[in-house]
Amino acid sequence: MTPKFERVFTLRAYLDLENFLQIGPVKSGPHRAFVHATSGFLEGSGVKAEVVPGGGDWLLLDPSSNVGHLDVRVQFKTDDGEGIYAHYDGVLRMDEATQKILNRSEDAKDTEYGDHYFFTTPIFETSSERLKWMNSTVFVGQGRWMMDKDGYAVEYGIYKVEN
Repeated sequence: MTPKFERVFTLRAYLDLENFLQIGPVKSGPHRAFVHATSGFLEGSGVKAEVVPGGGDWLLLDPSSNVGHLDVRVQFKTDDGEGIYAHYDGVLRMDEATQKILNRSEDAKDTEYGDHYFFTTPIFETSSERLKWMNSTVFVGQGRWMMDKDGYAVEYGIYKVEN
């Protein structure tokens, strides 16, 4: 039987692109970079939570294929004070629209889901009794870029995988 995907969350993280840290080539190969997640939210399926500063993406860029391999860690605090930790890997093909966002180009603009090959596999951890279902569920995220009054953001539609 083919698995089904049910949209359960929206995850938005605002990025500190002014301090995007280019670490450069590592181990004679891909380039490492870091971008800090300054704020944002996780909402849907009974969850309303804000990003707690301290997380970010330790991105590994392969210049030979122009692909970014995500290594994201971010934490949230729910409206009722409970904690959620998320970490995820993913793949982002560094297309023109993505490079315009990361370079903060004047002609950068919002994108839609499906405009890029931009997928993640988030894993959530929480001790909340109400949200413990998140600990034992497989999720897939699809990304897009956004810009608004709060800055540059990555937004994911998060889907749980079901039979």
